[in-house]
Amino acid sequence: MDVRNISELEYYYSYAEVNLVQIMQNLQNLQAACDKAIIPVVKGDAWGQGIVPVASMLFDEAGYDIVAVAQVIEGKKLRDAGYNDQIIMLLSGVPYHAIPYVVKYNLLMEVYDLKTVELLSEEVKRANLKHFPVQIKIDSGLHRIGVLPEEFEALLKAIEKAGNLDIVGIMTHYSEGSKIRIQKQYEVFETIVEKFKAMGYAPKYISAGSSFNIEFPKDTVCTHLRAGWGYIAYADGVVDNYYGNKPSLSLRTFITNVIKLKKGEIIGYSDMVLKEDTKVACISMGMCDGLYRPVLLNGGPLLIKGKYAHYIDGFMDQTLIDVTDIDCKIGDEVTIFGKDKYSDVYLGRKEISDYADGNCSILENYLTDRVKRVYIR
Repeated sequence: MDVRNISELEYYYSYAEVNLVQIMQNLQNLQAACDKAIIPVVKGDAWGQGIVPVASMLFDEAGYDIVAVAQVIEGKKLRDAGYNDQIIMLLSGVPYHAIPYVVKYNLLMEVYDLKTVELLSEEVKRANLKHFPVQIKIDSGLHRIGVLPEEFEALLKAIEKAGNLDIVGIMTHYSEGSKIRIQKQYEVFETIVEKFKAMGYAPKYISAGSSFNIEFPKDTVCTHLRAGWGYIAYADGVVDNYYGNKPSLSLRTFITNVIKLKKGEIIGYSDMVLKEDTKVACISMGMCDGLYRPVLLNGGPLLIKGKYAHYIDGFMDQTLIDVTDIDCKIGDEVTIFGKDKYSDVYLGRKEISDYADGNCSILENYLTDRVKRVYIR
C-alpha cells in the first residue's frame, strides 16, 4: 500500500507499512507444513508490527483462540483491547512482584520453581478464585528457565499441594543450533511428557518452539508448536525457500535536506572528512526511532527511487546519507528496508544486517512508537 494521502501520517516523520495479508499467508504456509497446531507468538509488539492489530487479525479473522506473548504488559494490552476470552500464554519467567497481575489479567503462566508456585497459589486465593490454569516449563537443555528433569516430580507435588492450580500445559524451548543438540533436547522432553501422562495427566497444550522446529525434530509428543519470527518477522535470506513466506514490513522516512559538499569538508559528530565531492541528504529518522546504529556507522544501504544510497553518520533523530548520483529532493521518501516506494526494487533485512552483526530478525524490534504503523489489508 502506498500512503496515498500523506495526511494519513499526521505528525509522524516515518512509517512502517505492515502487510497483514502477507502475515496471514505466511502463517498459513507454516501451518500447512506443520503436523501440529501452531500457537502464534506476538511478543515484542508483534516484532514491531503492532501487537493489537496483528492479534486482532489472528483472533477475529483467522479464528485463533490462543496467542503467546513474553511479558505481562503485552497480555494486558490484549485484555485492554477487549480480548478477554482468548488464551494468552506467557513465555518468559515472571518476576515475583508481577505475579498478582498474571492473576488479574488471567494469563497462562509458566511455573518451574517452588517459590513461584507458592506465590501464585497465594495470589489466586487472594483473588477469591478456586482454580487457576498454569503450564509447566521444562528445561530440556537450553538452560534459560525451566524445571530441571531431576526436580520435575518435586515441582509437580508442590502444584498438587497448592490445590488451586490446574495444569493445562507442559512446554519446553529448543535451541536453534545443531540438530544433535535439538534432538537431545527433544528426547529429554519426550521422556518427561511420557512420565507425566503415565501419572494420569492429559494437558491440553504440549508445546515446543521455535519456527526452526516446524519439521525437526520428528516429534510424537507435542500437540502444538509455537511460531513467531517465521511468520511475522521472516526475512529474505535467513532460510532459503522458507515455505514460500515473504517479509511483511517496509520501513520508510523522508528527506529533509540535500546539500552538495566539496572534498575535504568535515561533517557529522564523528568529524568525518569527505574523500571526494559528495551530495549529502538528511533524513527524518534516527536511532531514537529505531535505526540500528552499527548499520549506520558501517555505511549500510537504503533505497531512493530504486537506487542504493548509503549511510554516512547517524544521530538520535536525524541521519546523513550519501546520495551522490541520485536524483532526489526534499520531501522524497527513503526506504530503510523493504520495497522501494518508487519502484519494484527490494532491500532485504539480511543485506542490511550484513553491515552489522548479521542478525536480521530483530531489526523491527528496535522501532519505537515514533514510527507510524500503516496497515495493508
